[in-house]
Amino acid sequence: MINKNNKQYILVSAAPILCIAMLIFMPFLTIQIGKTTGYIAGFCIYWFIFCLPISLYCSNGFGKLREIYTQKSNITAVIRNIYYLLAFMPCIAIFFVVFKKVAPIAGFQVLVIALVFAIINGTFEELFWRGIFNKIFNNNIFLAYIYPSLFFGIWHIALYLAKGIIYQGGFASLVGGSFFMGLLWGWVAYKTKSIKVVTAVHIITNFFAFTGLIYQNWFR
Repeated sequence: MINKNNKQYILVSAAPILCIAMLIFMPFLTIQIGKTTGYIAGFCIYWFIFCLPISLYCSNGFGKLREIYTQKSNITAVIRNIYYLLAFMPCIAIFFVVFKKVAPIAGFQVLVIALVFAIINGTFEELFWRGIFNKIFNNNIFLAYIYPSLFFGIWHIALYLAKGIIYQGGFASLVGGSFFMGLLWGWVAYKTKSIKVVTAVHIITNFFAFTGLIYQNWFR
């Protein structure tokens, strides 16, 4: 069994290290090996070097990951459902702003790539930024909610610095929107003690957003 204090130290350290590393890797890779290959490589580093391994280490392996999705809260079912409805706000907004306009012209290939990207990203991000922090720090509102939400927003600055990638709405939309979603989904996860719904919402939101991103940058 890994000492809980060690897990706490690793998590607190991992968030800024991840952000600093990605602020370096994402622009470097997109400059050196091209915007498409570099962008995907940057995400692979993010997912498979940081998010997944740290989550597995701090949860004591795959067998314990289920606990992250089955934590119990003391709020009523009505309040919990209100939180879940609030979690869908970004999903609805991005559907109308991005997906509804792009999906009819994007093509099947774009939709498939966006879906695969969204499933991996939404799952791994919620596992790391919401799930593990909530499990390890439990009712510590600063370390379970505020701290990871702050760095979740900062990590998206690295995406903005990717060479050649265009984002609809620019910096304000990408980074500002990510801060908002991190705060919203983080609060829902913290209050409900579950990342089941926020993971599903994150995947759907990413699917809508990535459809526009992928079409605009690689297929148009």
